[in-house]
Amino acid sequence: MLDNYRVILAHPGAKAFAAAGLLARLPISMFNISVILMVQLQYDSYAMAGRVAAVGTLVWAAQTVPTARLVDRIGQRRAMIPLTLVFVLGAVGAIVTAMSEGPEWLLWLTVAVASIQGPLGSLTRARWSHLLDTDRDIHTAFSLEGALDEVLFVSGPALATILATLVWPPLGVVVCLAGLVIGMAILLAQTGTEPEPRAGGSAGSLGLRLPAAVIAVSLVTVGIGAMFGAFDISVVAFADEAGRQTLSGIVIAIVSAGSLLGGLYYGSRHWHAPLWKRTVVTALLMTVGFGSLALAPNVWWLAGLGLLAGLTIAPTLTNADTVVQRVVRRDQITEGMAWLRIGMGVGVAFGAWLAGGLIETSGSRAGLGMSAAGAGLALVLVLASAGVLRRSTERGDAAGLPDAPPPSEREEAVEQPPTPPHV
Repeated sequence: MLDNYRVILAHPGAKAFAAAGLLARLPISMFNISVILMVQLQYDSYAMAGRVAAVGTLVWAAQTVPTARLVDRIGQRRAMIPLTLVFVLGAVGAIVTAMSEGPEWLLWLTVAVASIQGPLGSLTRARWSHLLDTDRDIHTAFSLEGALDEVLFVSGPALATILATLVWPPLGVVVCLAGLVIGMAILLAQTGTEPEPRAGGSAGSLGLRLPAAVIAVSLVTVGIGAMFGAFDISVVAFADEAGRQTLSGIVIAIVSAGSLLGGLYYGSRHWHAPLWKRTVVTALLMTVGFGSLALAPNVWWLAGLGLLAGLTIAPTLTNADTVVQRVVRRDQITEGMAWLRIGMGVGVAFGAWLAGGLIETSGSRAGLGMSAAGAGLALVLVLASAGVLRRSTERGDAAGLPDAPPPSEREEAVEQPPTPPHV
């Protein structure tokens, strides 16, 4: 099962940038839940915690495409050093504001500044696309990245919860800060695997000429993000109502452990079913899994069902990443995937904000219902866009292969269709 991973990790520099990127992405798994816990513990309000987290997530989503274009245009090193300094400034300001119980508007401002982090989830994926030659290897690499993300989501929320509830409310934010700074320093030192800046300035940017398939999967990630945003804050509230708030991070970690296992298995196989069909199936299974969580009678059932639901997360996200990789050029991969992060960010913000209000008025089970609704929305959007995904990713010839190769494997660069993102 692990042979495919050994092959790609044998490339020079692969292990180094994969490990460094893992550490640098620590805020992806910890920052949101750390902010929720810090604000809830200091101000005793789930609604306020949801609002602050939502504002930060919206800013994070808004900055993703501009910073991704900047990375593609001038290179990872030149772009990410100042962006890392911006994150440090905002994170320190958020900690000082929360611990002095400052006004909510100042929390909004500082968390928003800390959310200008750059396209953290795309940096190593862009390096894989630069380093590897075949679509098969890139599928394995993206599955590995999805599994590594889940390593963070296994350890990050549990660590954040323990640090915030048992040691010091903002300690999770401090750990995010340290992880990003150290990981980014190591990653940016790996110049041998850094993709070259895009030739011709911004001329090769996707801009508003997004392929229809990228628009489709970006909308799907809105539903997935709503599922995530509602789930995090709902689990904290669910465990708190049961008198076991310290277990909330453990439950989130168990869900992520399921996603890790699902991602490793999914990436270890080369599937014969077309990509669009796999996307439909994994979205359906994810909806069933998270729907069952809303019916969990206690924390232990929530954890057990969460393990099963988690098996579907990484495969679904891997499919979304792979759709983008199939339809954009290699020098546009960071920007293309940034649109997925925008969809995810908007969904997380919406889910956290709405779930926080529902929890305040109706309890944690209403928040879990919101999480299930987010998964259901993702499924509806996948079904609605199945035709677009099929036309964009299937080969359409007599070669006997179900999927088209990415632009990097075609003889000529493929021009992107002039489709605006709101269509």
